[in-house]
Amino acid sequence: MKIFGLRSSYIGSLKIKKKQCSYCETNVQQNIIEYGRYFHVFLIPIFPMGRRTFGECDYCKKTSKKSEFDFELKKIYYENELKLRRPWWHWFGLIFIILVVVFFILTNLF
Repeated sequence: MKIFGLRSSYIGSLKIKKKQCSYCETNVQQNIIEYGRYFHVFLIPIFPMGRRTFGECDYCKKTSKKSEFDFELKKIYYENELKLRRPWWHWFGLIFIILVVVFFILTNLF
């Protein structure tokens, strides 16, 4: 069992209808999928470490990284980026540590 490390979890996806695939050049639905990475200790997420974003064509299943997106796909992604929010539990360990420290500070003051 790993004591600490990095893990990823699914954040969400955007479905873009009738966008031409840069690989197979068909007008089909494109998907933008985002995963969030976080640092964990004993499988408890402590804090986020970044995101991984991919685009996928529904027809040919070709995937591409965000750095390989064409201008139109990047524009659509940045316009809808707020829909892909990181879940609160990626910060769970850090929130817990802060609450414990505040609790001990307050109990020692009184």
